[in-house]
Amino acid sequence: MSQASEAAAMPKTVDGVMAAAQQMAGLEDFGDLNFLDSLGRLLKAFQTEADLSELGEQLAYGGVINNLVNRLRYVRDLKAHPEILEEKIERPIVILGLPRTGTTKLQRVLSASPQALAMEYWRMMNPAPFPGEEPGKPVERIQMARDAVQMLSENFPGFMARHPTEAEVPDEEVLLMQGSFQCVVTWLFAHIPSFYEFCMNTNQRPLYDFLHGQMQYMQWQQGGAQGRSWIMKSPCHTGFIDTLLEVFPDAVFVHCHRDVNVVMPSMSGLTEEMRRIHSDQIDSSIIGPEMLDYFGTMMDRYIDLRERLPSERFMDVHYMEIMTNLEDVIERAFALAGRKLDAETLANAQQFDEERPQHYLGSYTYAAEDYGFSQDMISARFARYAKRFAEFNK
Repeated sequence: MSQASEAAAMPKTVDGVMAAAQQMAGLEDFGDLNFLDSLGRLLKAFQTEADLSELGEQLAYGGVINNLVNRLRYVRDLKAHPEILEEKIERPIVILGLPRTGTTKLQRVLSASPQALAMEYWRMMNPAPFPGEEPGKPVERIQMARDAVQMLSENFPGFMARHPTEAEVPDEEVLLMQGSFQCVVTWLFAHIPSFYEFCMNTNQRPLYDFLHGQMQYMQWQQGGAQGRSWIMKSPCHTGFIDTLLEVFPDAVFVHCHRDVNVVMPSMSGLTEEMRRIHSDQIDSSIIGPEMLDYFGTMMDRYIDLRERLPSERFMDVHYMEIMTNLEDVIERAFALAGRKLDAETLANAQQFDEERPQHYLGSYTYAAEDYGFSQDMISARFARYAKRFAEFNK
């Protein structure tokens, strides 16, 4: 079957994707159906706004079906093992802030610790074990993630250079969150403005409840917490830390900082490459204003929320500290969660860092004017942030 016919054959309605998932999984019960409205909005936006390419249609609708298959398997396993919901997610370390501030590197080196539970890419891509999978031997799930990474490397090297992705390396838990069908990061991958407005103005509690359940599920498969903490990371948490704390009440936060006049053009470049995965028609001139609106709004929300929360829950760190003084940053982050830096953690972190130098999958450039904004526009939009965290905005 050709790529075009495969794209045409993809189901694109709520009933269609749900039926495809049920057939694929051999299961019927999706559990609570409160996600149907969000799913319908997402599919409508894919059809009417995203201008998906043939490959983009396969990836977008195929991704939705994969999320639904995992949901079916999760519901089945909850019925068989209700103790999954007894798993305690204890003292997670949540890395947040603006993107392109060292958050990815910090998540990955912290996750190398034996004291950590890691958001590995393969595990989030398919949190539910495959049929017949032997416990502790997720060979097929890992291989599926390797195949996905290989596809990205071959077809979208610009994305991989900006956000190196490896099957057995931690990544953002947005891979899980998108299974709620109300995660705004989906909009970063496809220009779907109606879905953006929906996510930004919708109660995020169902999304965080879904994330919590998926983390319990993955933790249960690993024999429980065993004294370990999850290392979470996503800039999309930044404006919703109040909701996050409703679900993860003992979470602590590491806020990474960098000059916004570097961050915004860099993130715009990444967004352009993210959208190329799904569409051949990219208007780069609108990306900058979109980034200002989204990340500016999230940061304003965050500052308001942070003023009301205990300061001991937070640690601020500059990008250059992560790049040049990693041991100290790791030690402080672990101390925030009531943990001590041990020799194995430090050795693992240093090895991971040495094996993956900056730009190890390719270099790239970016400039504000390429994305429809100027440095003056960036400075004006983030003036409040720059004032509140003046010592870190250099």
